[in-house]
Amino acid sequence: MEALIPVINKLQDVFNTVGADIIQLPQIAVVGTQSSGKSSVLESLVGRDLLPRGTGIVTRRPLILQLVHVDPGDARKNDDVEGEEWGKFLHTKNKVTGGMV
Repeated sequence: MEALIPVINKLQDVFNTVGADIIQLPQIAVVGTQSSGKSSVLESLVGRDLLPRGTGIVTRRPLILQLVHVDPGDARKNDDVEGEEWGKFLHTKNKVTGGMV
């Protein structure tokens, strides 16, 4: 997974540069009852702790999360986040979840 995110980001940049349609990547949907481990399954697949945590119902609505990885000097680096990896919740106007190292 570590090597995959930068490759996907690079592919998307190339597609944007040449004006081609953005590549359609696989999407994952997880469905289950409250507190049945859906978020834990997703975090296990990604290898990062990035989803909201708390007691009761925390992720009660569909989430759209995009993982981002950039090199340290890259202009796309988000100054609000430490590290070169972070997640953007696309359903909340690109709200950023903390840096992932």
